[in-house]
Amino acid sequence: MNKPNGLSDDATALLTTAAWLGPDPLPPGLPTASAEAVAELAAQGMLIRHQDGRCTLSEEARRQVRATHGIRGRDEAILALGDFLGEPDSPSETAHCLAMLPHLTYWTEQTRPEDDFADGAVIVARTVVILLENDMGARAVPLAQRFVRTCEAHVGRDAPLTLTARSNLAAAHDQAGEPLRGARLLEKVVQARIEAQGAEHPSVWDGYTNLGGILLHAGEYERAEQIVKRIIEHSTATRGTGNRDTLMARNNLAVIWERAGRTAEAVALWEEILPRFEEALGAGDSDTLDIRAALYRARRSLEEEHGTEEEERQGSARDLKEIEHRAALRSADPEQHISQSALAAMIERATVLRDAGQHDEAQAAFTEAIDKGRGVLGDGHPLIVSARYRLMHIDQLRGRTDVALAAAQAALAEADRSLGRTHYETLVTAANVIVLLLEDQQDQAHEELLEDRLADIIEGLGFSDPLVRALAAHRASLALGQPDWRR
Repeated sequence: MNKPNGLSDDATALLTTAAWLGPDPLPPGLPTASAEAVAELAAQGMLIRHQDGRCTLSEEARRQVRATHGIRGRDEAILALGDFLGEPDSPSETAHCLAMLPHLTYWTEQTRPEDDFADGAVIVARTVVILLENDMGARAVPLAQRFVRTCEAHVGRDAPLTLTARSNLAAAHDQAGEPLRGARLLEKVVQARIEAQGAEHPSVWDGYTNLGGILLHAGEYERAEQIVKRIIEHSTATRGTGNRDTLMARNNLAVIWERAGRTAEAVALWEEILPRFEEALGAGDSDTLDIRAALYRARRSLEEEHGTEEEERQGSARDLKEIEHRAALRSADPEQHISQSALAAMIERATVLRDAGQHDEAQAAFTEAIDKGRGVLGDGHPLIVSARYRLMHIDQLRGRTDVALAAAQAALAEADRSLGRTHYETLVTAANVIVLLLEDQQDQAHEELLEDRLADIIEGLGFSDPLVRALAAHRASLALGQPDWRR
């Protein structure tokens, strides 16, 4: 086969590989994208260079290459993405995952499950797991669906790997705001595992644990409670009272009670099990710290319900002290790179500082969290997006609306790209941009974004949210030609 336009072997390899990747800029450091190959293709007008130094294969070049050379580069494209992703559990795995995600999604849209091969399927499956671990289920759904179809085509509809793939798809639907759809799928997976492996197989009980969590998200508290109580009984009998799984099952019961409005009962259970977590797992264990945080927040919720203003001020001071103590315990983790839980604690601390009016300290704390987290998790990660719009509020409070708006718009662009329009953090960011556009007197842009995003915001955040109600009322007043929002 003749090389296109007399290109070198390296440039030809990059060209035929990039033709199967998406229209986003190529991930920086893509193994096939050597500086020489990029320069050669750019000289031929086949690559579009961006101001930030990244490159995109033009749509015309992508179309021509695939029309001329067929499937050449198809398999190499996904393998290049896998190489870019790096070794499993490497420090930058999540950041690399977000950078290559649009390209992997595009690749699956251009190919068929029947043509998948083992190494490529592993990359898709690994990406699904990374996304689920980072609460990005909406972006995981199409990839999880693809992996299910691949497993069905190559290993069988009821093979253990296929059942695992369906379980991950159920989790993705749950995180994407479709818990009932996820629950129905997972119930079928659990039943298939019982039939194939017996009711006492560990995978069956893992399935029950996941099902309890999905039912909790669906608001089916009674069913979730019944399942979790069965898990507690089984895990206690087979693993013992001090086992992590047993302890976490008891925590899950407290979570159900709190979500169902039984906060006092949840507090009592957390108070009982926290010492057992500390004894069995250690005070600095991530799960132990999560239990401690849940107990503290539930206690504060009860205090706020019945407390005075003075008690609330005292409680705010305790909040900061408690959060700083937990953040110190998390930062004592021997890992060189910051963990998600440690980053979340840093953002929580910065938020408390901001709400207490300590804006300089809060700004420094948010900036530190973003700087430490973005290299590991990527700019589009939910925690980074959250930190960015929380930081933006400081500029808003200081009257620097233009600065706040630019930061919020940048955060929204990253959220749209990595999380999708309906992720919680995307919705909150979009709502903030809508408000800031109005404050900045950009009325047309404000009305266009309000019209485009309001339905998603209402569905995702719920009409009980005060900002959602205000935006809906403002939209109604605009429709009547009587804007009611005060600048």
